Amino acid sequence: MPPVVPKIAIDQLIDIVQAGGRVRTGVDIFNKQGQLLLEKDVLVVDAKVLERAKRLGAATIPIVSGNAGGLWDNQGHQLTLPSQPAPELPPTAAQGTPHPSEIDRKISEIVELKAIVTKKYEHAKSCIKDSLASIQESGGEFDYEPISNTVTSLLDFLATNDNAFSYLTREIFSADDYLYNHSINVCTIGTVIMKKFNESFNAVVNTFLANAANNTIKETAAIGKSFTYFLPEELHDISIGFFMHDLGKALIDKEILNKPGRLTDSEFEVMKSHSTSKGLELLDKNKVGNPYIANISHYHHAKLFHDESRCYPEGKEHNAIPAYVKVCKLADIYDAMTSKRCYKEAFNPVGVVSEIFQKYAGKDPLLQYILHSFVRSVGIYPLGSIVALTNGQLAYVLDSQGPILLPITDPQGEPLKGAPESLVPGKDGATELTVDRRKPPISPLEAYKILPEYLLKTLA
Repeated sequence: MPPVVPKIAIDQLIDIVQAGGRVRTGVDIFNKQGQLLLEKDVLVVDAKVLERAKRLGAATIPIVSGNAGGLWDNQGHQLTLPSQPAPELPPTAAQGTPHPSEIDRKISEIVELKAIVTKKYEHAKSCIKDSLASIQESGGEFDYEPISNTVTSLLDFLATNDNAFSYLTREIFSADDYLYNHSINVCTIGTVIMKKFNESFNAVVNTFLANAANNTIKETAAIGKSFTYFLPEELHDISIGFFMHDLGKALIDKEILNKPGRLTDSEFEVMKSHSTSKGLELLDKNKVGNPYIANISHYHHAKLFHDESRCYPEGKEHNAIPAYVKVCKLADIYDAMTSKRCYKEAFNPVGVVSEIFQKYAGKDPLLQYILHSFVRSVGIYPLGSIVALTNGQLAYVLDSQGPILLPITDPQGEPLKGAPESLVPGKDGATELTVDRRKPPISPLEAYKILPEYLLKTLA
């Protein structure tokens, strides 16, 4: 006799979460294609997560209370689960039928997301191309509405697919479209950082307020929404600012903008004008008076700590730079370093994350919240990086969360012939096998040369 497991219509769960409730399944939920829809241990607080699961085929969801699954209302009270027969799970989770391997599921999910993301990315690229071309042809005029609509579309997608744009292959061979790609990358990376920063900072402040007032647990839950650093409409404007942060470069001489060598002092002064003056001039000319967009355009190269060098414009103290502008600067640095430029090759994202963290760690407290949100967003080992393991193998980062690694060489450095099983350091018997941080990460170009063919076809 199979155990009784409550099965609840996903529309009912969506209604509960939309009303401020919470859901935890207690069991991993897969669709018929073996794609992971909901993780058993994750507390769902955003209805968009359930809406995505519904789009991908989930009509009902089992709730396994014995595995900490359950439903809670907006006051934190546990809801009674209906008593129904166990749901008919996909064959992969029942009757001993072989379950799709973790790597197969992950690659299937990546391929599906890449197809969607590629279309959104190309649409966004067309938008920024048209805007920059309009500025150059008209002497400064552009249409703001398509930009706003494009960013809205990106935000809607990122709401339930935080790191989906990480699955796109980073540009390591050509710098031809750098400015267009950079605008989109800073927008998508910065938006995810802002989301995580806003969530974590709000939680810290609300916990402080609750503890300071000596509230009970129930009162603490009630105060949970009393402080919000940035409201949704503000986050929307900030994301538009990220997308437009380099718009002033449309007025920079292309010989300076694309110079392969180091800029002279006079050329650097011209380059700096894209944010110190030209960006604001474009916003004024087109009557874009939003302060978030203006601050990002003007200060995204400003210093983040007192004696940081080669920063501009001068005259603004680091502690007066808004948090969202600091986020833009970190996203800007990360993307610039991990992309091919006309004067340099792309750097391995693992080394870039480490370098950024080391440079900005230990500074003012607010910057530390931003920095940790940055690391949580891109991962210590960003997707697509190649890392060395302590047994001498090289591994591809299949997912920055975990991280989930895919060995691509044997301990002697010879490429593996077939597709291996993925591993998570510290789990599944891999306790002794970890990332060897003593070895410098190899460059993306070197990594590309050793990627196995099956991985190149599906991911690279």
